[in-house]
Amino acid sequence: MIKLQNFFILLISILPSIQSQNRTNCDRSCPGGDFNPVRYPFGFSSGCEIQLNCTPQGDVLIGEFPIQQINSDGLLVSLPAMCGRAFNSLSHLYGENYAPTSTNAILMQNCTEQMKNCMIPMTDLRTHLEIVNCSGGDGGNYSNVSCYSGDLTGMFLDYKNMSGVGCRYLFSAVSTEFVGASSAVSLSMQVVKLGWWVKGACDCSSGANCTTIVSPSDGSHGYRCKCNSGFDGDGYKSSSGCRMHKDWNGY
Repeated sequence: MIKLQNFFILLISILPSIQSQNRTNCDRSCPGGDFNPVRYPFGFSSGCEIQLNCTPQGDVLIGEFPIQQINSDGLLVSLPAMCGRAFNSLSHLYGENYAPTSTNAILMQNCTEQMKNCMIPMTDLRTHLEIVNCSGGDGGNYSNVSCYSGDLTGMFLDYKNMSGVGCRYLFSAVSTEFVGASSAVSLSMQVVKLGWWVKGACDCSSGANCTTIVSPSDGSHGYRCKCNSGFDGDGYKSSSGCRMHKDWNGY
């Protein structure tokens, strides 16, 4: 019995160090690509907090979708207009650490219900986006494009609500952003913005603020860190943290 107790004591003592080694054993390099290395908490091995895919050509992907930008609060992912792409492809953009934000408009085809809540008028979509003629493909004529927008009071698009509309195909997406304090909206066509987070309770470094996030997939808690004004770094204790800018004078 004493030996068994000693074993458990030893196991408990070394487990934190093993977990810490697993978290730091992260390959953040995708040779030949624009993101080399990628910023914390992203990477390309099992030890990374958020694992992405790296192709031999240097492309960084989530599922089959190429990433265009990696920012402190989001990922901009390419979603080119395509006929006949299965709707459930959208599920690849919902992970344990990321999901499409409510600022996106998702374009779908062959829907059983008419959607009337799109934040972008269809006339604007036709002006900015060349609607591909999908008639004559698998399933016949499904060229009509429907637009789904979520509730801007929430942080993410609800996948279950989109699934309930009964659309067969995922055509494309539009990412929107309000410009300054005005009501003007900037449109990024054929892309979708994903918000991302690190799992767990806030663990930011000093000099950083924390944004708490509830996962739309399973309701678990997560967070993002950002250094305050006058500090440089990414704000995470496990990474560069925050350090005072050398020219900061407090104003």
